[in-house]
Amino acid sequence: MELRLIEEVVSAIRHGGTVTLILGAGMTMPAVPGLEELVELADRYAAGLGDDGELIQALHQARAALGPHALPIEVYLAYRRVFTARRSPGEFDVVVQQAVLAGYRAPDLASSPLATHGIWQRVDLRLGERVENSLDWWELPAGVRAVGRLLAGRPDEFGNCILTTNFDPLFEVAVRQTGRQALSVPVAPDGRPDRRPEGEGAVQVFHLHGFWRPVSEEARSPLLHDPAPDATAPESSRALAELITGDVVVVVGYTGWDDIVTGALREVGAARPVRVLWALHDAAPLRLPDRLEGLVEFFTDIDGDDLFTGLADRLEVPPAGPRVDPRRRVRHLEWERELFSQPGNTAPEGVLPLLRQLERRYGWGVDWAGEPQRPRLLFWPVRLRSRASLINAVQALTAAALSARGVRVAVCLDDFGVTGREQLSAAFVEDLRRWMRRVDPAADPQVASLQDYVTSAPAHSPESLLRPTDPWSVARIFYGERNPSLYSVLAAIKVVPHLALHDLERNAGAIVQTLLSKDANRLLTPLTTWSYLHHLLQTEPAAEVMAYAGSDERLLWEQFREHFGLGGTLLYNPYIRHLTNESRMVRWSSPAELRAYLNSTRGLPGWGEEGGYVHWLVQNAFLLPRYLTGADFPEAGGYHLDSWPAFAAALDGGVPVLDLLAEDVSAFYLPPPA
Repeated sequence: MELRLIEEVVSAIRHGGTVTLILGAGMTMPAVPGLEELVELADRYAAGLGDDGELIQALHQARAALGPHALPIEVYLAYRRVFTARRSPGEFDVVVQQAVLAGYRAPDLASSPLATHGIWQRVDLRLGERVENSLDWWELPAGVRAVGRLLAGRPDEFGNCILTTNFDPLFEVAVRQTGRQALSVPVAPDGRPDRRPEGEGAVQVFHLHGFWRPVSEEARSPLLHDPAPDATAPESSRALAELITGDVVVVVGYTGWDDIVTGALREVGAARPVRVLWALHDAAPLRLPDRLEGLVEFFTDIDGDDLFTGLADRLEVPPAGPRVDPRRRVRHLEWERELFSQPGNTAPEGVLPLLRQLERRYGWGVDWAGEPQRPRLLFWPVRLRSRASLINAVQALTAAALSARGVRVAVCLDDFGVTGREQLSAAFVEDLRRWMRRVDPAADPQVASLQDYVTSAPAHSPESLLRPTDPWSVARIFYGERNPSLYSVLAAIKVVPHLALHDLERNAGAIVQTLLSKDANRLLTPLTTWSYLHHLLQTEPAAEVMAYAGSDERLLWEQFREHFGLGGTLLYNPYIRHLTNESRMVRWSSPAELRAYLNSTRGLPGWGEEGGYVHWLVQNAFLLPRYLTGADFPEAGGYHLDSWPAFAAALDGGVPVLDLLAEDVSAFYLPPPA
């Protein structure tokens, strides 16, 4: 049946006719949830409101009243009315926004525009635009991609526009992926589009039932049309009919439930000759209102993906070329290390080449705020503990390598609220210096006590008028003016994991346990650390300051960039799965103890995976120190231990390299005998 419908459209175009597309939710499923899944999302939202279950009971009551054979659209409309009555007309917006975001598949949530966005938190204009502009991270069905090709390649034949009952931006994304501009135009409940001057020449996507995000600063909730009984006024249909300009109207993925849309088709049919070709996925035609009788020709058993892909090919619309965007590429780190790493064990002299080698050889990372440029200050906040860990030691090595290349190192010792901090600080800082001087004998980092700074920094000082240099000023901007979600703040300070909605639900028990066991003083971390950084930025260009942290702290620094707009490049070391700076496995006291940890770990499934304990130690505490100091890689049992594959091969060959690893790393980490 697709072939016959394709030929009808092609014939109309070749005879000089134009086509208006009216597309519904069937085109974007399963990338964006359909009505049944949307109703399930609404149940999840209602269940978490803390209203003693009243909303969820009202929703289930409304569903029961419809009977067991109710159509999904009927259940959806009933849910919308309950939300409007019991919450507000705009409350359902956040449910739809969460459904739309199901089609957004960022490979790393922490580095996406959603890094600081909480589950069920409303999406505003700025965030929505940033998410939409991450073009490569949207999951587009083949039919949606083909529609983008058609609108970009044959705009005149399709009126340079499309009408859709969907809330999501997938059609706009498909057009933009071809290089053309697309403008989202919500249609008001009265049927009149929100036309704006910036739409000149762009493909216009008319959203008949509203759009998932605001399209201007003036837009207010609700974003979606309230399906109240009085919303089916004839004037709305007449206004909407003005958008249907084609000689042929092709309807795909839409059930025809809305009397405004069907009324608009009737208005067009009464005013001029028009053919309405209605594609159905099922074999049975729809039962449309009698007033459309004789106007609509049904095509059954139609697959939207096949239909539009075939139509684009039939009209010889070329597919979109490959998009080259180095910021959003899929990186093959193993290939990079094999093909592009500097040979030998001599680290490059330049700062930027060194950072590239850390990425390619050892899995470190840099989140650049803009174009890569040489930093002149490394800002290294580190939490004061009773004893520095191996993670701190590895960080010290790289800090020293940068110091040896002219980068000043500023250690921000987070001793805020630590009991006995004066005594602990001396030993902790001495360990950092000892490790740094293994790489740079002249290393002398600037060390500042966060406790001393916060105590001495007056609130509302003259300098705080330019930058928030005290914790209260940071709190006023971060918690008050910027108002991030509480979830994103807790994830940034590592109280709860940073996960997608479905993963959060699977880990609900562990999250609740974490919330009950973690101290509230973690909430001070961004306030105190960022206030000191702002103090430094009074005399340092923000573009030349590089923050330094673990990969599990990337979200914290993404929030700094997001809410203070100061760039903020971040250097981060690889993460050891399931271990922290407090773990005894990174704070052992003898080679024998470390050897026991290594042997026990090897007995676990997946012990050699990247990010695991043994792999991390080999990469960062065995190989990296030699690379940064230019020392020779050792030989053992005929194996040249210059890489993780070589080490793993020696281990599989029965060579006792775990013993060598325990002795070698202990000699590096532990203090020399008294």
